[in-house]
Amino acid sequence: MDRPLNVLYVVIGLNLGGVQQWVLDLSKRLDRKRFRPVVCAIENTGIIGKEIEALGVEVVTLGYRRQSFRTVRALAKLMKERQIDILHGVSYHPSLYARLAGLLAGTPVMLTYEPVVYDNRRTQRVLLSRFLDRFTDGYVACSRGVVQQLKDWYGYAPDKVELIYNAVDTEQFKPPVSRAEAKQKLGFDPARPIVGMVARLDPEKGHRFFFEAISRLQGHDQVQWLVVGSGRDEAEVKEQAGRFGVADRVQFLGTRRDLPDLLGAFDIYVLPTLKEGFPITTLNAMSCGCAVVVSDYPANLEGVRNEVNGLVVPMGESVQLAQALDRLLASEAQRRSLGEAARRDVLDHFSIERHVALMEAYYQRMWDAKRKDAGG
Repeated sequence: MDRPLNVLYVVIGLNLGGVQQWVLDLSKRLDRKRFRPVVCAIENTGIIGKEIEALGVEVVTLGYRRQSFRTVRALAKLMKERQIDILHGVSYHPSLYARLAGLLAGTPVMLTYEPVVYDNRRTQRVLLSRFLDRFTDGYVACSRGVVQQLKDWYGYAPDKVELIYNAVDTEQFKPPVSRAEAKQKLGFDPARPIVGMVARLDPEKGHRFFFEAISRLQGHDQVQWLVVGSGRDEAEVKEQAGRFGVADRVQFLGTRRDLPDLLGAFDIYVLPTLKEGFPITTLNAMSCGCAVVVSDYPANLEGVRNEVNGLVVPMGESVQLAQALDRLLASEAQRRSLGEAARRDVLDHFSIERHVALMEAYYQRMWDAKRKDAGG
């Protein structure tokens, strides 16, 4: 082919979020001599969409609040007009509509990006996924847990599921020269430690265990406790802080776009989650050299090794979470040791450069296989 391969990413919307950041990272770094990214948001453009447009990448927004066959028709029209070679649907619903559209448009390669482990095995979702599997060339999973679910629930052939871990821009997320200076720059007291969560305000992220752990700690009145993020369950999460008597001690900062600076000011990052695909913000914190404390949800264990590059506590266990925080708050040397090990692991295994290289190789392999099958 005498032109770059046209790759279409289809997402629900382009507000802040993990999958949106993934699309932004690929849009920014794909080799333009080989690949031309196009991004389609079914609902809205949002802040990430504007950042993608600023890169010179085309962003198409359909503006449909409810997905229907109208969405499929619009996506099919877009694929034909842009001569899309590789369709990459991002998460379940966008992938569903995009692949139906790809069938109408005759799009050569159809892929999905699978970032989530689900709790409930919905019959309709399983049946639709199995139907579309015969027309789908491959699935990119962000963790071993997602890989296993795709195989167990949907019965996908093992050779159709590709494990490519989430990744971090390690130049953007890097340890500060001085955490005290990083705190002062953001208006925090440089002499007081910062312990915080960065996650969507959703009960499944485990905020209540963080709040309960804070309530159990003694002798740490100088700690600055932060919660970063927003979500539709914000009222419920804040009510949990009140229930455990820490509402006046925890600062809710909302959504922040200055995460590299903010995580650079953290002394300890906490994620006591009950469910994850593969937590990109944990990798961001590790890349910044933070000491991290996470729950033993399987996806967390794919990046954090207990006592090696972080601490791991049982899910739903606030007592042991409090003990881990107490231990780290008492030892700057241990925080530094764990943070340095975390940074090394991210550089070795989870850098954005490695991720993009793997994605480019995957796209090329899938395209070459399709051409070979077609006799081209």
